[in-house]
Amino acid sequence: MKIIKTNWINATGVFIAVFLYAIILNLHDVNASTNLFQSILPALILVGLFGFVFWMFFIALLVILDLLLLVKNRNNLIGKILLEWLLIGSPFIYWGIKYKEWIFIIAVIAFLITQMMRIKIINRDI
Repeated sequence: MKIIKTNWINATGVFIAVFLYAIILNLHDVNASTNLFQSILPALILVGLFGFVFWMFFIALLVILDLLLLVKNRNNLIGKILLEWLLIGSPFIYWGIKYKEWIFIIAVIAFLITQMMRIKIINRDI
């Protein structure tokens, strides 16, 4: 159960990366003259409300894959964590390239970074 609790780092890291990207995207929108404070609310709506379904499936997939891959056997932890990243991130990489929605690519990169951070936490604490 302690391994599943380490998913907070993935959710937090991806949320922060996507939120910052959305703020930067709003600030560079040539059709709107906004400042930093005016860009935060639309970014929060984009990431939190519009992405609500994403967050539900993302966290559910993390928990399911952790139960299947990590809870019973932590041998080859790096390989299993990377497999988890690949299984969850692949559709988003595809959608990001196909639809030119770079926010998906940012999310996948942040997810990879947080997965590597998670390995250190699992090895240290568990």
